[in-house]
Amino acid sequence: MAKKTFLFDVEKCTGCMLCSFACKDEHVDSEYSPWTKPQSGSGQFWINVQAMERGRMPRVRMSYLPVLCQHCENAPCVKVCSDGAIKTRPDGLVWIDPGACTGCKLCLEACPYDVIYMNGDLEIAQKCTGCTHRVDDGDQPRCVDVCPHEAISFGDVENEKPLEVYHPEYQTEPTVYWHGLPKPWIAGTVIDVVVDEVISGVSITSHDLFENGSVTVLSDEFGDFWIRGMEKDRKYRVEIKKEGYEDFLAIVTTDDDQDLGTVGLKKTA
Repeated sequence: MAKKTFLFDVEKCTGCMLCSFACKDEHVDSEYSPWTKPQSGSGQFWINVQAMERGRMPRVRMSYLPVLCQHCENAPCVKVCSDGAIKTRPDGLVWIDPGACTGCKLCLEACPYDVIYMNGDLEIAQKCTGCTHRVDDGDQPRCVDVCPHEAISFGDVENEKPLEVYHPEYQTEPTVYWHGLPKPWIAGTVIDVVVDEVISGVSITSHDLFENGSVTVLSDEFGDFWIRGMEKDRKYRVEIKKEGYEDFLAIVTTDDDQDLGTVGLKKTA
């Protein structure tokens, strides 16, 4: 059987939460044997939209990550379950057998993504099943079906955009893929320090000091610039140049989004 995968396009997600609400509507008070018992009405979201406020005023952007079970091929929850209640289907979807789960909670501690929940009423662990009951009927998972922005895809995903996995350092081999996961940026505003006015068309170049490569952008009509898609925890040499002005140089470490604030340029003598 072909492996099924989820694909999330972060650039399309607006944080509308419809996927979370639809998941609740699908699973609360509904049982789909043998795959799952009813989801608890509170205390858990099998798909949880995480809002990330990035940057600082006046350069602030929001990113939204709809996080669910990553349906890992090297799943820690499967390894830690001594009762054999957590299983992987031939199509790759990972599920918790509600009839075999003893509620020991070890899987909650083992999951590095924090997407397994305890149903206190039923005394079993629960998580996203990938809507196995719908998939087996030839339908899409409910979150995919309801997304108005087509930010979520499922199936034999073909995509021309580069794909990533969430937290690759966990080495869990997820079958959930992502496009546009937030990466650090370098931003700022360029002004003429003498006349105190913004300067457009300034060349800002970042040089990766760990690997060969550079990126160049131009400041916009407001003097603002953004260099997006930086690698995390890297050092960059940032060069800001404009004909008729003295160059500005800085070393920037991308341990997070970096806002250089207002960068003042002086005209050459």
